[in-house]
Amino acid sequence: MKRLFSEVYLHLIAGVIALGILGISAHTLWIDRQNTWQEAERSSRNVLTTIARDLEGKLDLLDLSLRGAMEGLKYLGSEQLPPDLQYRMLFDRAATASFMGTLLLVDQAGNLIADAGPIIAPRSLNVADREYFIAHKENNHIGLYISRPYTSRTRLGDTSIGISRKLSDPAGRFAGVVMGSMPLTTINQLFDNLSLGQHGAINLFRNDGILLTRYPYDASQIDQDHGGSPHVRRILADKSGTFDSVSPIDGVRRIISYERLERYPLVLTVALSVEEIFSAWQRKALVLSLATLALCCAVVGLTILFQRELMRRTKAETKLRRIARTDDLTGLPNRRAFRETFEREWRHAIRSGSALSLLYIDADYFKNFNDHYGHGRGDEALRAVAGTLENNIRRPRDVAARYGGEEFAIVLPETDLAGARLIAENIRQNIIALDIAHEGSPYRVVTVSIGIASVHPSRGSVRATLLEAADRALYGAKAAGRNCIHHHEPGADPQHMRLPHAAA
Repeated sequence: MKRLFSEVYLHLIAGVIALGILGISAHTLWIDRQNTWQEAERSSRNVLTTIARDLEGKLDLLDLSLRGAMEGLKYLGSEQLPPDLQYRMLFDRAATASFMGTLLLVDQAGNLIADAGPIIAPRSLNVADREYFIAHKENNHIGLYISRPYTSRTRLGDTSIGISRKLSDPAGRFAGVVMGSMPLTTINQLFDNLSLGQHGAINLFRNDGILLTRYPYDASQIDQDHGGSPHVRRILADKSGTFDSVSPIDGVRRIISYERLERYPLVLTVALSVEEIFSAWQRKALVLSLATLALCCAVVGLTILFQRELMRRTKAETKLRRIARTDDLTGLPNRRAFRETFEREWRHAIRSGSALSLLYIDADYFKNFNDHYGHGRGDEALRAVAGTLENNIRRPRDVAARYGGEEFAIVLPETDLAGARLIAENIRQNIIALDIAHEGSPYRVVTVSIGIASVHPSRGSVRATLLEAADRALYGAKAAGRNCIHHHEPGADPQHMRLPHAAA
């Protein structure tokens, strides 16, 4: 039981250590993953804010140019003004918008009135088919309008978006459009110096889900309508936010930060690839997992080695205890083991109220046997006697021990005097039946004398009385001529005779 408890305790400690290592590693990885995720969110938000402010600034300048042209047109009362004065009145503010592609003034029919060229010259340019012109013509309440991407007719086919406002006559009727274009290459230049990884992306949507431009640039994806995508609807629904999703554009899972521009119907998103964000964390997790696995294996290995050592030591201790309690010559328990057994059975007999019997056995004339046959033959005879004793006790709790020299003792729990006499007689007869020659004995063979004592011990009784009674009974058997059985009741008058050692 003690060994089982030690093994369970050892495995419990090893399990707690292994679980502790696993728990600490898992917690560390989880916290590090959360920190990585939060850092990616902060980075994407910072990039988004920077780009949004820069883009809003450019759009503000472009809108300022549009408003300047509209105000200048009000004061342009005569076409007889010098061309340079006309240009300055219309497009003086446009000089600050260096990123602008073109700036056009068109009438209610879509024909060019003026542009931001070096001089005002009539040109056969009509934009009545453009989206921005149609939108202002059909809806009188549109303020600033941002068009879908289109191919410019004045800038050698550049793809641009138009930022436009409606022109009105004194009666408030539609009188034309003032439009400034912004090439997509100009917008994309805002993204070129950013490091977003191989799968990072920046998208600029109109508020109806039209993709105006993106980074990395792909002409086949521009001007696509993503308004029906749940992904894009979520972006368009709120002013700003961050979430992770699979992009409907290229199918890459990203952390997406988005923000609606305050003064313009545009939504800007910055998306970082989840795979790239966690690539360094995954490498760290792999290293830490391998280290954790190695530590757990080390704990298991050390536990196994410690358990083996514990088993070895337990076996060694058990063997030492057995050796310490075993007689080398006969293999029977020695005197120390006999004392331990006798004390244990004495206490048990007191608790149960049962009888306890004790046999003292002595080989007759054994000194003469050793003198005549030698100690080697004497040892063989003692082993034969010990084997006979063991063969005549059947119950697990009956114990035969070598008491010392040629003396033996047998403890018989729950056995009364009659039962003890029967066992003793069987032992005496079986030893005679061994027919071991003994010239120094009057019986010519090895015989034994047996003293018997039996008692029902009670609380307060002294165990030494039973030992003394058995000892007196043995001497009584010797005094009666040996090769016989004698019993003595504990507490009776001592009637025994001490024989000289030489006669034993």
